[in-house]
Amino acid sequence: MKAFLRNRANFSAQLYKHVKQEAVLQVNGVSVPHWTHLQQGDQLSIIFPKEARGPVMVGEPIPLSIVYEDEDIIVLHKPSGVEVSPRPNHPSGSLAQGLIHYYDTKGLPYTVHIVTRLDRYTSGLMLVAKHKYSHSVLTAKLNEVERKYTALVEGRMKMKKGETGTVDAPIRRKPGSIIQREVHPEGKHGVTEYEILKRGRRYTRVECKLQTGRTHQIRVHMASIGYPLAGDSLYGGEDIPELDYQALHCHQLTLRHPWTRKWIRFSADPPAAWKKYK
Repeated sequence: MKAFLRNRANFSAQLYKHVKQEAVLQVNGVSVPHWTHLQQGDQLSIIFPKEARGPVMVGEPIPLSIVYEDEDIIVLHKPSGVEVSPRPNHPSGSLAQGLIHYYDTKGLPYTVHIVTRLDRYTSGLMLVAKHKYSHSVLTAKLNEVERKYTALVEGRMKMKKGETGTVDAPIRRKPGSIIQREVHPEGKHGVTEYEILKRGRRYTRVECKLQTGRTHQIRVHMASIGYPLAGDSLYGGEDIPELDYQALHCHQLTLRHPWTRKWIRFSADPPAAWKKYK
């Protein structure tokens, strides 16, 4: 059973540990121990217990823009200015608390499993796993979930529309700050690919794709080459209140479904307010 779950069903080591300790295992409708040998034609059922929720995971009736939902995943369109999870300085009003409320209204015994996280002031598509199994599969292999972002950067970039570039620069937390990051030789490996979408007189739209997942990666990398995101005053951009800090939007999400194993893609246009910045 262990070999089957780990190698064929994509169970992570941590999830398999939960299976042994918490789940009810059945083969052909009969409860069995986790060391049971499986035979061809056997039907294996795993019944997980109700998922435990942390003390701050209390449901709140927060509006959710659900793009797609099935038994395993939810794809949301997150607005700028909303936290994904509660934090000490923002204990309420997060998407996670909105999801808990939504689960409770549907009678779903889950907690929140975030697969792709967005900064508070980054908008766009976000992937949430409904339960431990789909979360385990979606986070086990980095190449099975891909995101593309639209960024509005300050300055007219020298490259032409359609041209591409790569920023390969390590990122670390800036000394003396708990929020700000910086490019530094002692940082962790960071790679961002970008393509020019449209050049204006004062601003350029670029599409960014992450090869690594460092905090504030796109913001830090674009600022490091002289083109900070519009509105991103933390990294040298001009403060533009209308843009809700940094002009960054996840416009495309592609994933391999954890159960069907089919590839699916979602898209969402950047905020309409960006159109006036040229």
